[in-house]
Amino acid sequence: MKQWLKRIPVSAWIWTVLIVALLLFVVTRLDISSLDRGAVTAAPQANVGAVKVAKGLEELPQEADFKTVAQSGQLELKLDAKTGHFNVVDKRNGNVWHSYPDPQQWLTEGQEGTWRNHLRSPVMLRYIDLTGKVTQPKETNLLEEQGKITDITNIDGGFKLTFEMPAKQFTIPIEVKLEGDSIVTKIIDSGVKEGSLSLIWIRLYPFFGAEHSEGQDGYLFVPDGSGALIPYSQNSTNVNRIYQEPVYGLDLSFKANDDPQSRNPITMPVFGAKSGDKGFLSIIEDGAELSDVVASPSGVFSGYNWITAQQNYRSTYKQVTNEAKGRFFTTYNKTDRFKGDRAVRYVLLDKAKANYVGMAERYRQYMIDKYKMQTIKPKNSTKLPMTVSIVGAEREKGLITDRYLKTTETSDAMKIVQRLYGLGIDNMVVNYMGWANGGYSDFGSPAPVDSRIGGTDGMKKFIQFADTLQIPVYLHTNYTQNTSKIGGFNRRQNGLRDLGGTVLENYVSLGYMEKVIEEDIRYFQKLGAAGVTLGVDSPSGSYKSGLGRTVNSDYNSNYPLGREESRKKQQELLQKFKEASLDVRGTQSSSFAFPYVSAIDQLIDDYSYDSFSDTAIPFAQIALHGLVNYSSSYANNRQEYQKQFLRDLEYGSAPAFIFTYESAEEFKNADTLHLYSPDFRDWESQAVQEYQRMNQALGDVQDKFIVNHRTLASEVKETTYSNGKRIIVNYGNSAYTAGGITVKPLDYLIVKGGAAP
Repeated sequence: MKQWLKRIPVSAWIWTVLIVALLLFVVTRLDISSLDRGAVTAAPQANVGAVKVAKGLEELPQEADFKTVAQSGQLELKLDAKTGHFNVVDKRNGNVWHSYPDPQQWLTEGQEGTWRNHLRSPVMLRYIDLTGKVTQPKETNLLEEQGKITDITNIDGGFKLTFEMPAKQFTIPIEVKLEGDSIVTKIIDSGVKEGSLSLIWIRLYPFFGAEHSEGQDGYLFVPDGSGALIPYSQNSTNVNRIYQEPVYGLDLSFKANDDPQSRNPITMPVFGAKSGDKGFLSIIEDGAELSDVVASPSGVFSGYNWITAQQNYRSTYKQVTNEAKGRFFTTYNKTDRFKGDRAVRYVLLDKAKANYVGMAERYRQYMIDKYKMQTIKPKNSTKLPMTVSIVGAEREKGLITDRYLKTTETSDAMKIVQRLYGLGIDNMVVNYMGWANGGYSDFGSPAPVDSRIGGTDGMKKFIQFADTLQIPVYLHTNYTQNTSKIGGFNRRQNGLRDLGGTVLENYVSLGYMEKVIEEDIRYFQKLGAAGVTLGVDSPSGSYKSGLGRTVNSDYNSNYPLGREESRKKQQELLQKFKEASLDVRGTQSSSFAFPYVSAIDQLIDDYSYDSFSDTAIPFAQIALHGLVNYSSSYANNRQEYQKQFLRDLEYGSAPAFIFTYESAEEFKNADTLHLYSPDFRDWESQAVQEYQRMNQALGDVQDKFIVNHRTLASEVKETTYSNGKRIIVNYGNSAYTAGGITVKPLDYLIVKGGAAP
């Protein structure tokens, strides 16, 4: 072997060493980027071009460099002009907030390389080079680019400055202001500049309030479903998992793949964090439609728990090259980015309110102040309004023609209402579903009422009968899709288009929808209906789109709308109903619809069961109770009846049932509406019993705010209302006893006033 090695020429050895060295150099220079928007898996970051600094507190801004620039009654804002970072002193309690990770924990931070600089930087971003061959997106920050801070100016309530990164040709002007108990950060869109590279997203002050887990009693609050908590944990096993979701749901025009969406959507543009007696609530204001909420537990990218708003400027889309063969490639739009200022409000909570209840209460007050929302005025001060959804018809898909499944004629609906009223359910709201031609699954152009269930005259008579009992009737419909192929809908002219120009099957442009709604308003008025219930297109599926729920961009040249414009247009359409004196009920509505709806059906009351999040909280319900009526899932469609009944009591949800008059056996083959047990005769006695029990618990707190919610034991929860009433629910299999009270297994207890146990 040694003799063979000796025979290799020296020149060959030299070339071999050079080639290996070159390969090693190339490999170490590769930038492995993390996934795109919506990703939940963290990828390693390449240590390329890291700024070399001594390890220690000198890496962070120095206290002596901060100068006071503004004060409010509650807060004092200080700026370090050298780094662009700020500190805020809360005058109410002495708490100090940093726009960078807590310096007291910095000496134990073990992260190196690019991510160490991310943690120290006031701004980080992702970009891509779209000038030639498409490359992978890359992440950087102000420190990595050895950027500079210019145009520092004091303004009323705060400061303005500009982050410049000449090497990448990015310019990002921002402002920070105090408003009462809040700091408002803003990216000023008119001054954002790109060169040959294209921005994908910006995170401004992403590590505001970031904390290590050691010694901290804290959590991150994420707006997942009704709300969820990510506890601060020292021994995280989720070292590659983060939370990332778009506010107001996925944009269909930028949905680059057809993977099913199993997560609960973000319905409120909020997030927050708590550590000990410190806590903040963030509200994404300007540009919420173009933002993601990103939360990272300790142990993923660093030892810090952090949460932020990611401001998106581009998103991937599917460019079809051969529609017939399903050929396409995924890319970004080089010429245009998403426009608009991006503002995030950080509300600093006083010590007594530094928890998720305090966050929800503060968001409730925000909605009252901003949208002039008012406390509801119950029709009956001791009885809840029970929502009775009645299904007229559905359809079953066939090979040649669809089959019409008639279940409840208008005369049958009259019998259901009369029977329930006679049994004592005298505060009812009727939601008539599946009344359109073709049944429930015919979306988009519902009028008139199908003659097979009674037609226009039959519906008029039913509504008139209900009026004699003071029971309002709402007509349920969905405008987001048009599956009926009637009403003049032409998918190529009137359909929603993605950025690649592809028509999204059955989805309707909002501009066309406006014409349909105006016609339907006149028809609803003719019938004498109390209003309309805005449904979702897939009540049993994973992705649900509906007016007032999701926001989509539209690249149909007849009705072009950006995502923010789409939100505003939906609000205009909701206002049209109100101007016509028609009340509006939403289904799983998002916060931009809250000021326009009197009630929300099927309000989500759970979270997505991520491995890093272990607690569902009623954040949405705490914020809404007393302002908007809401119900959860249909009682006769529950999977775990008693536990979900207890959840309704815990969350303050009004009762709701869905019924058919005829046998629902054939519903197992229904096209869209999949019901477990909708036969009215099987449920009338149970409906009366549940109504009575829920009235006893919740009837007199319809217009009261939820002022506290807490865990008394591992499976015992308590909800407190502003009149002192407490509802304690026990989900466990053993009795709970404390403070002189006992709650039986799988049961609840009503406590009127008095001190908490």
